[in-house]
Amino acid sequence: MFSLLLIPTKVLASENNQFSINYDLEYDVLESGETQVTQRTTITNLKNDYVPTNYSFTAKHMAIYDVEAVTNGESSEAIIETREDETLISVIINNYAIGEGRQNYISFTYKTTDIAKKTGKIWNIYIPRIQIPETTTLYNVKLLIPEDFGPKIYLSPTPVIERAEEKKNAYYLTKETFVENGITAAFGEYQSLNFKLKYQLENTSILPLIREISLPPDIEEVQQVNYLQIEPKPKRLKTDEDGNTIAWYILGPKKKLEISVTGIAKISGKQINPDFGRETQSIPSDLIRKYTGEEKFWQVNSPNIQKAASELKDTNLNTIKNAQKVYNYVIQNLTYDFKALEEGPVERHGAEVALTQKGQWTCMEFTDLFVTLTRAMGIPAREVNGYAFTNNELDKPLSINLQGGDVLHSWAEFYDPFYGWIQVDPTWGSTSGIDYFTKLDTNHFTFVIKGIDSEYPYPAGAYRFSDDEKLVDVELSQQNSEGSFKPSLEIKKKLNLNIVELIKGNEKYKITNNSGVFVYNLEGKTLPPGASTTLYLSKNLRNIAFEDINHNKYSVDL
Repeated sequence: MFSLLLIPTKVLASENNQFSINYDLEYDVLESGETQVTQRTTITNLKNDYVPTNYSFTAKHMAIYDVEAVTNGESSEAIIETREDETLISVIINNYAIGEGRQNYISFTYKTTDIAKKTGKIWNIYIPRIQIPETTTLYNVKLLIPEDFGPKIYLSPTPVIERAEEKKNAYYLTKETFVENGITAAFGEYQSLNFKLKYQLENTSILPLIREISLPPDIEEVQQVNYLQIEPKPKRLKTDEDGNTIAWYILGPKKKLEISVTGIAKISGKQINPDFGRETQSIPSDLIRKYTGEEKFWQVNSPNIQKAASELKDTNLNTIKNAQKVYNYVIQNLTYDFKALEEGPVERHGAEVALTQKGQWTCMEFTDLFVTLTRAMGIPAREVNGYAFTNNELDKPLSINLQGGDVLHSWAEFYDPFYGWIQVDPTWGSTSGIDYFTKLDTNHFTFVIKGIDSEYPYPAGAYRFSDDEKLVDVELSQQNSEGSFKPSLEIKKKLNLNIVELIKGNEKYKITNNSGVFVYNLEGKTLPPGASTTLYLSKNLRNIAFEDINHNKYSVDL
């Protein structure tokens, strides 16, 4: 965060209406991740008898070095004072200009390694939000990113100009584009994760039982999963109404079973423009029926919830902008409980309690309130549970505390007719001040989606018969695993004894998915890893087409 301190000759520092202050900043990110910052400030006197004699700014949560200062064209000594989590840099203004309309020019250059950070395969950029004085008319920012960082996944706020400049991509922003938030961006193809999950099942009955577990699912444009090994193999893999991957097992009487799932996941970013949202009336009726109703922790029919939703809803706004009103309401009215994890497993209170009672809450209440208010507006909404990477729990906390030391996170998603399902994180939006509405970073790994039921299915880490064993292991990967997500089919021609199909001129084939990824749109079918299906295909057909979750097209010869 940058704050301005001016010390005129006749006024206190808090009286900043005696000057007009404009800024021009350039953040030049180098391939090493080091950033060269150039900060130019123009101070215009608004009175004849007020003069700025020195200038300072504060860099919070940012270590800076190699500081150089120039005031009114002359080299000046920068005075650097370090305090806990901030650095104060000040300079005495040489040859300051006196008189109404006269200007003083201050320029700083410095370096920092705290703006660009590489997490796994993704470069993340974060420039903290700023406090702009009311008298500032110009605040221009130029962000330079090396081409080698890869394509832009997201950049928020939206730049006014984007263009290539000498092996770098340049992004220009103005005061109007980021009054409330800092700048966040991510560059790279995708985030690659390795995971190993354990699911512990127990049958205490004297009869055999069918049990199911939920594995990390595919999510279009967000997440693709390759299950390298599932041991023991399930009786069946399927997807449920929410899109979760469900594995079925049969447990004998009084038996225990531990299932180990290892795999890799590819996490992609998705940025939206609220202006492109569609009208609520365009939402399919089946989604309205499934995802706007009441559940245990989503008290949609409560008078308190209905009142709050009706006050927030604006019929002149599209679906996304109404959901954004709910998001802003949640992050502005709920306070996060940073001590919750110290007290053991966290109790879930639900939406109405979070709305009507004063207190501090965890990610579950932030999510429940967003889902419930959005549903009460008539917008489909669901809960997401999963694993989130965080290197600063004060800005990005986790609070689903499971036995054995596993800690997960909860966020939400809502449906728009133009974009489909959109994931948002009101908790991190509140605690970090970063925009987690128009985009979600590549550090959120979905385990389950809860829409039909507010409690089920359970995420990995919740299936256990041991209270002290860690069951969730997720790590970032630097490996190029793009080829690992290519589906593969085995095709065998079979004897066709179906008279009807013979008359049609079709031949019989057994098709097996021998990869660890789901196959989609195979003659209208979805084929889970390891599963087989029988298809009758025309004798004239030379190959068969299919897709992955992101509609990349493949084919195999018959």
